Amino acid sequence: MPIEARWAATGLVLAAALMTGSCAPHPKAVYQPNGSVMPLHPGYWAGPMGTNRIDFHVERVMADRVAIRVSGSKLDPNAHNEPGDPVTFSDRPTTCRINTDNTSFDCLRYKDMHIDNGFLCGNYALYGQTYNPCFAPMDTVRTP
Repeated sequence: MPIEARWAATGLVLAAALMTGSCAPHPKAVYQPNGSVMPLHPGYWAGPMGTNRIDFHVERVMADRVAIRVSGSKLDPNAHNEPGDPVTFSDRPTTCRINTDNTSFDCLRYKDMHIDNGFLCGNYALYGQTYNPCFAPMDTVRTP
């Protein structure tokens, strides 16, 4: 093979390798709660809790209270409405007390709700069961 043909072949192989590498998806950073408590702020968080998906909106942060709205639905796509256990639900908007630490708030069932590395985390108690949800942020884009 003449030298020019070898250089051309090498160039084609190198170009193909570079193009293949540039098309590979970049790994996404995985964010999760890590104990870094952040100031309270309005936002939208969602995630699973038990058999439900919860949509948690902090609509406004005031000096001593937060205005929230919570809604959700069953995770099971084949779920049927049953008395006391609807497929979708929505709580009326309400306000909750901000704790003295100014980084968490308490509601009737949601306690110690705080923002941890962008996630809204806390405790939820209902009918003798306690959950420790950490809802993922839905209205912000995080970049590494």
